[in-house]
Amino acid sequence: MTVKHIASNTWKTLIWPVAIFVVFFALIRIFNPSSAFGNLTSLNSICIQGILSALIAMAMTCNMLNDRWDFSMGIICVTTSFIVSPIVTKFNLGSWGLLILCIVVCVILCLINAGLYLLIRVPMLVISIGLLMVYETLNRVINDGKGAKLAGNVFTIFGRAPWIYILALVVFLLFLVIFTYTKFGYNVRALGNNQAIANNIGVNEPKNVILSYVLCGVILGVAACVNASMKGNIEASSTFNNNMGMMFTAFPAVFIGLYLYRYTNITWGIFIGALCIALMKAGVLALGLPSAVQDIGVGAFLFFFIALTTNQGRFLDYSARRAAMKMARQQKE
Repeated sequence: MTVKHIASNTWKTLIWPVAIFVVFFALIRIFNPSSAFGNLTSLNSICIQGILSALIAMAMTCNMLNDRWDFSMGIICVTTSFIVSPIVTKFNLGSWGLLILCIVVCVILCLINAGLYLLIRVPMLVISIGLLMVYETLNRVINDGKGAKLAGNVFTIFGRAPWIYILALVVFLLFLVIFTYTKFGYNVRALGNNQAIANNIGVNEPKNVILSYVLCGVILGVAACVNASMKGNIEASSTFNNNMGMMFTAFPAVFIGLYLYRYTNITWGIFIGALCIALMKAGVLALGLPSAVQDIGVGAFLFFFIALTTNQGRFLDYSARRAAMKMARQQKE
């Protein structure tokens, strides 16, 4: 790989967050110059939000590659916080206890998803919506409906620098190695490319489903820990949109990461995608627009991104035809 090729891939990867930052920074300087958007404190907050979304996106990636669209990831993350927080507080287990218990509970809940999928063979989309409703009801019962409450710095070190960055780096590298260099990662990609051919060459799909959900549970457990540590207090909500919010913020990061995978590694691509969404949401708020506009902005950006990247070949063909026609006219003249 040449230096020119590396530089080209780097530019194609970083152009998205840089462009979003520049556009919002210029708009904010015009319409709301007193905003802190762009300073070190705001950038730190944006990166932390991007890390949380990237963790959830990574947890969903292996399943999404194999058409298992699981809409229960966000609510599992929240439910885990509700289950774990009273235990951690009662026995004074600290942040490390919070992290370990979140991973254990998330793995168990994710394996329930995998078991139901393998048992009844209904599309994961249908199963996850049913589980979403179950967890919504369960969250109003767990801990007497009080949600998750973590008071004191001893429980929240993974929600702020530098620990959140250290933890995220470990998880990102772990996911990169597993997805890129292991037999499991190869099987995930093979099943995603062509399930029939993968099965014919000996890939065990049920085993891959279980391992995918184990990995999903581990990463989602880290996300649950980070989310609880960042917020400290999470209220139980029966609103469908509130419980789906975390997942729908992570969804675009998966799409962007899978597109950028052709230019960089999957981990960095997913984080760049999550950073794009975090920058956009922060920019909308800094402009003084209602928070509801965030969802409109994220949806519009995802639509634009998918339309642009999906039709990239058509745009290139159109440009090539235009250039050929121009050259032909010049030759005639």
